[in-house]
Amino acid sequence: MGFCLHTLPSFSEVLKEIKSKLRPTKSNGLNTRRLALPEELCCRFSLADIKAATNNFHKNMIIFGGKINDGFYAIKRLRPTSDSHLPLLELRYGVKFLSQLHHPNIISLLGYCDEKEEMIHVYEYANNGSLYVNLHAENHDPIPWKRRLEICISVARALHYLHTGAKFVLIHRDVSSKNILLDDQWTSKLCNFSFCKRGPHSMSRDPISIEIESDIAYTSAFIAPEVAITGRVSHKTDVFSFGVVLFEVLCCRRIFDAELEMDQRFLYRWACKCIENGTIYSIIDPYLKGKIGPQCLKKFLEISYSCVQFEENKRPTMGEVEVTLELALELQKQAESEMESTNPQEFILTGGGDRQFRTEVHTNILLDHGYAPKLSEFGYSMMGPLSMSNDLIKSRKGSLIIQMLESTLIPLNFMAGL
Repeated sequence: MGFCLHTLPSFSEVLKEIKSKLRPTKSNGLNTRRLALPEELCCRFSLADIKAATNNFHKNMIIFGGKINDGFYAIKRLRPTSDSHLPLLELRYGVKFLSQLHHPNIISLLGYCDEKEEMIHVYEYANNGSLYVNLHAENHDPIPWKRRLEICISVARALHYLHTGAKFVLIHRDVSSKNILLDDQWTSKLCNFSFCKRGPHSMSRDPISIEIESDIAYTSAFIAPEVAITGRVSHKTDVFSFGVVLFEVLCCRRIFDAELEMDQRFLYRWACKCIENGTIYSIIDPYLKGKIGPQCLKKFLEISYSCVQFEENKRPTMGEVEVTLELALELQKQAESEMESTNPQEFILTGGGDRQFRTEVHTNILLDHGYAPKLSEFGYSMMGPLSMSNDLIKSRKGSLIIQMLESTLIPLNFMAGL
């Protein structure tokens, strides 16, 4: 029968249940602890089949790909720890938790093995590897922009499902390109729920804020600032991490590089600064230059910038992220259709000489976040009488400043602009 998703237990509840059911047994003359796991949730694989599929764990690895019967699976060998109960806890929690998550963009747990000293999860196999490897490995072809958008949309759907699709909010807490797998159809699969945390009722209007264990160490370059400052997480923590992934997808750069200048080491900070300065084109993946529709790029930058805002309440929900990315994809399809018959155009502000001015894309993003622009940032006397300065500084998106921008933009070839 299994468990309904709305009754999904928290880790502490599972831990209490497991400790109450642990019992000593004998295995090869050694005192061990075994636990009857609910086979109705997923299949139990024999250790003999697992060893045959992995060539007896021929390498000192944690995750293997192997064939069992007529299927090919990903086999995760849980790490032994100083706490002898932890692998068993992780196994039990994984079986009980993951087997209840049913979404096309979340990795499926198909079975487990808990024979002798081994604790093993068996997952569906994603044979195109992780998004991280596909973005950064030298032996991989570049991912086309439209496919990158589709991957991002799929992950956004998975996170939206976790945040709103159950009775309780589920916070992944480790969203990264390494935890996004791609199958043979390039469908993305969110994986690694080791740090997943249950929040309040999904229909509750109360602010979501959950204290986490102080010794948890996960992918630091993806961590939202409030986690480091307060030690608490919310669904907006996942939004922040996903925003970092969006910039990684656009720029095809590692999210942290200690060899760069201090203000460029964290990719999302560098990208945000480039958006504010109007220089984002300089750090976009060179493979993508000339291949992104201007309106698509505008929407993508807007939502990426919003996701990594310092204050949680300024970040969008994953539902809003999903919708915006879907719009960006439609704009890209439209741009590609138009490119078949005409050269795409970018509208950019210039002020002469070598000085860099913001494009409409960057201006709208900043206005959306309450930025008060200075007249000098938009060129020289092109904008009109200086007496209009005060009105321009106080304006917001959709008002006088945007009307003025629209009347003074100089069209340049979009391909050349990127």
